[in-house]
Amino acid sequence: MYDSHIFLDFEMNPIPREFTEARQMARAEIVEIGAVKLDQDYNLIDRYSRFVKPQYAPIHKRITQLTGITDADVANAEPFAEAIAAFGEWIGGGRTRIYSWSRTDQNQLFDESWLKEVELPAPLEGRWMDFQDVYTRLIGLSGANSLSLKHALGAAACTFEGEAHRAVHDAENSATLLKLVKEGRLKEQAGAVWQALHPEKHTGSSLGENSALKAYLERLEK
Repeated sequence: MYDSHIFLDFEMNPIPREFTEARQMARAEIVEIGAVKLDQDYNLIDRYSRFVKPQYAPIHKRITQLTGITDADVANAEPFAEAIAAFGEWIGGGRTRIYSWSRTDQNQLFDESWLKEVELPAPLEGRWMDFQDVYTRLIGLSGANSLSLKHALGAAACTFEGEAHRAVHDAENSATLLKLVKEGRLKEQAGAVWQALHPEKHTGSSLGENSALKAYLERLEK
């Protein structure tokens, strides 16, 4: 049993090509950290949002267009080392599981910590779960057809709340899907999408009968 579940999301800014050596370790820098904290029963208990000052370049105009983040937002922000340390303090102690939508955020964190020679807080070195991969398999798609967060929410009859491509909102919307799965309500929410993907299944069967979901729920408790 985990004391808390952390669903996180990072917004990133590309490292310019002229920094050849740095780009061999990391192609981007984290410029915003967003996360939500769930308790043992997967209830939302806290939110976290913090900008991070990039080291290698101003915010690229494409990133501003996508996220709305500007140079003014990060001008007085802490650099990566301090920001990650503060994030670790917010996560706190106890047995924690970290979730992200795809492995991109985990890979970015590890690559950037290596590039900047920053020791990660203990919780971020712990157990991670790629929930995009889990959700995609539970809905009946292969790994080659991974769903975007927007499409995953749509498949579960949920509406994205907040601003897309802002870290804390992406994290909170992802956590909505995690809670649906944990509560066994994915099939109920997916409705026609689930039936289209599983036409051979009896429409009256419960999601709890799905072996993939059973295995996943068992893993959640380990």
